[in-house]
Amino acid sequence: MDVAKLGQRQLFLMKWENLEGRILKRFEQSQNVSEVIEYLVAVLVRSALCSRAISDTLKSLIRELFLTSEPSDTLRRYAPYFEKYCEKSEWKTIIKRLFRNEADYLACTKEAHGYKEYLVKEGTLDIRQENHAYIVESFFEDMNGKRHKLTIREVDPNKAAPVVTKLLQILTTLTIFEANGVRKFVKFINYEGSGKIITTAYDTRLEEVEESVQESSDETASNDTKTGASPKKAGNLNQPVNERKQTATPHDKANVTPTPATAASKQQPNAKKPSASPKETDPAYLLYGKTTEQIEEAREERWLERQKNKILGRKKRKKK
Repeated sequence: MDVAKLGQRQLFLMKWENLEGRILKRFEQSQNVSEVIEYLVAVLVRSALCSRAISDTLKSLIRELFLTSEPSDTLRRYAPYFEKYCEKSEWKTIIKRLFRNEADYLACTKEAHGYKEYLVKEGTLDIRQENHAYIVESFFEDMNGKRHKLTIREVDPNKAAPVVTKLLQILTTLTIFEANGVRKFVKFINYEGSGKIITTAYDTRLEEVEESVQESSDETASNDTKTGASPKKAGNLNQPVNERKQTATPHDKANVTPTPATAASKQQPNAKKPSASPKETDPAYLLYGKTTEQIEEAREERWLERQKNKILGRKKRKKK
């Protein structure tokens, strides 16, 4: 299976392990040294921005390319970026293979030497925070002046702006990034570094749980209120209306038709209540020539007189 060319998405967003495998397979199939060297330059820029060292596998590939490949302008142009991955003896051999002399080496690599120091600069700021994900969003112009965006994730936020700018400018020297045959990263415009963290969140599922808990709490409170009520009151509330104890209201009392007994009771609160059992006909009226009603009234008068005397402390007169 042929491995396609690597673009900006693969070189700057793909996982490191997968990216290394893609570069090796691409080189095995294409044997295009200049292309792979530019891929490795892009990897160096990404690793510098992310403060991440490249793998030993890629270091071995670098030494192999510079020690065994046919000399080319691409090898000469970017050689200084890879010096740190070679032994001193190896590097001397590489210089002799690629350049006529030391002056030729310095003349051909003047641009690379200007950027080289930024590949190894450590972050000098102190703004990294835990649980933050940092990215760099940069913008370039292509050969036709059209803008292109490049995003690099997991960057080191402690890299100062001049360092980040110089690292991104290295990409303008590469020819591997193109769209429809037009080089994309010809001129660097600007970049923005930012970090993000989840500070607030909302989940409807949590809202449903809260509502369920609230309903349960309200139900419990309602049950507690009922339990705390007096037994008599609670019992009356739980009983049907037609089973509750009926009590007469003042309005009901006012509408009751008074009987002779109740009328007498209202007029004379302390009067004797008539007996509930049926009365036999009193024969006294036959002796005294009085009716039963007259006799009852006389009795009531005598009883009232006794009560009056009792209240006033008067003693009953004894009959002589």
